Amino acid sequence: MHELSVLQQAVDLAEQTAIENNIPRIAYLTLEVGELSGYLPVFFHKYFPVATENKPVFEGTELNIISAPGEALCKECFAMYNVMREEGRCPKCGSRSKKILGGQEFKVKEIGIPDDAVERGQTAEDTTGPAGA
Repeated sequence: MHELSVLQQAVDLAEQTAIENNIPRIAYLTLEVGELSGYLPVFFHKYFPVATENKPVFEGTELNIISAPGEALCKECFAMYNVMREEGRCPKCGSRSKKILGGQEFKVKEIGIPDDAVERGQTAEDTTGPAGA
């Protein structure tokens, strides 16, 4: 259940960003979760209501998950491939010797603000800048 702790950190970061930018409500929160991160997106959706409980800024917030592919470079033949799809084996030469290039990340990709906040002069950059850092 380690998904709950990292989800709570993402929710806290988004909440703090909203507070710092005088955003009363977050319309959506987009997380990027790598295929090789060890996190299962289904649990983020399951625990989102728990992580946002008693946080008015998240009332009606939609959780979006973007999956980052687990990409690798074969150390034998230098072919690039998707680790998950190929079950860790290079599809060109069959080697399991690889350098992981991507798919291990977990990050807050975007904090969406409601249209009425934009009309008040705030922009998406006002809230997404600190979250992606």
